[in-house]
Amino acid sequence: MSGVLLRERGFQGGGGGGDGSSGLSFRLLGPLRVRRAEAVLELGPPKQQALLAVLLLRPGLETGVDQLIESLWGGAYPAYAKNLIQKSVSGLRALGVGLDWSGGGYRLDVGDCEVDLYTYEQLASAGLAAARAGRLAEAARLLEEARTMSTGPLAEGLEGPMLERERLYRQERFLADMEVRAELELELGGHRHAVPYLHYAVHKYPLRERFLWLLMLALHRSDRGNEALAVYADQRARVVAELGVEPGPALRSLQARLLAQDPELMAMSVLGRDPEPSRHA
Repeated sequence: MSGVLLRERGFQGGGGGGDGSSGLSFRLLGPLRVRRAEAVLELGPPKQQALLAVLLLRPGLETGVDQLIESLWGGAYPAYAKNLIQKSVSGLRALGVGLDWSGGGYRLDVGDCEVDLYTYEQLASAGLAAARAGRLAEAARLLEEARTMSTGPLAEGLEGPMLERERLYRQERFLADMEVRAELELELGGHRHAVPYLHYAVHKYPLRERFLWLLMLALHRSDRGNEALAVYADQRARVVAELGVEPGPALRSLQARLLAQDPELMAMSVLGRDPEPSRHA
């Protein structure tokens, strides 16, 4: 499998114990959104939004001005960077965002506010822990609940070196979680239910071979073996045309077993297996 079940995941919560941003809820997954009750706040210029996103990724931690400049611009920052940060902080404070200055940097206190990214992390961590403990139905439920929270890339549309790094990192974790979610569905006998989701995943992430491996197996177990071979052939043609390489050994092995109508494919466990998928990413 993807290996995610075999390791513990740390969780960085958003709580700082205070109420500096009391009454606000923050959405980092997809476009940045902040709500007060039912009202969506106007967050101002893109760099002001990016500053908020950076600080939301460091809840309760002091972040110096130089570190903020590096996070927002990298080495090629404008001469007015410090002034723009101060102006952005003032703009966010005017919205009720609890930003404190400690002498060495700014600290965002989200207190008990909802931050969707950290809710996702809690659900995913609990789901993976349940899977490691053998509580597969509970694990599937928690990971599905986590999946519904992810509505797009982290802080979608905002720029800055830190956000770009975090976006890639969170995307990789999300995809690994969703591979486990699909594995659990097959393990619980829900191969027919898994097919539409896996078709979508293969279409959206065509270089993520684990999704294709699981789709082929789900189709085979749903008495759709010819379709399993067809999707393999389509993907192979695409990878060869675009990258000039063959599919990875796990996919080639599964295709051979499908052609041989290996009876073990109907009952073998997919949890804890490592088919060594090549992702070409």
